[in-house]
Amino acid sequence: MKLKTALSVSLSAALLSVAGLAPAQTPAASTPAATADANPNVRHVIGLATAKKNASGKLTVQGGVLEFKTSTVDDKVPVSSIEDVFIGTEVTQAGGKKGRAVKVAAIAAPYETGRALPILMRTKVDILTVAFHDAGGALHGAIFALPIGQAEPVREQLIQAGAHASPIEK
Repeated sequence: MKLKTALSVSLSAALLSVAGLAPAQTPAASTPAATADANPNVRHVIGLATAKKNASGKLTVQGGVLEFKTSTVDDKVPVSSIEDVFIGTEVTQAGGKKGRAVKVAAIAAPYETGRALPILMRTKVDILTVAFHDAGGALHGAIFALPIGQAEPVREQLIQAGAHASPIEK
């Protein structure tokens, strides 16, 4: 009985310490101008020619170009070739590969103590989808995950730079 209690206490302590590593959600900035100038660090989900899936980098709109830049990649999409811009939000698993490993380990925890950990490791992100034509006229789409509250200012920057965009349905 003492072994079960000690195991349960040590497992609970381990889960709480891992939960402390999950990123805290911060409220969105209240001023769009501040978020637009922040040059958000985004994750390229899929769609650009040379950027790898899930690569992290900077997304900027300047000089008539939407640019996604990492330490090794510099993908550019001319704003004039953008056909539409969509935004939304998603709930994702935080922590990357380490988070997935912790989630698998937590599922195996005794007495169903690990079920709460995956809930604590979820975070909301904005999704920015850009539909554009390449130089040959083929239609492509690029999807980016941005910090919450950052997709709308980037969309507005694209529209001001001349991108085509459907009205947002509310």
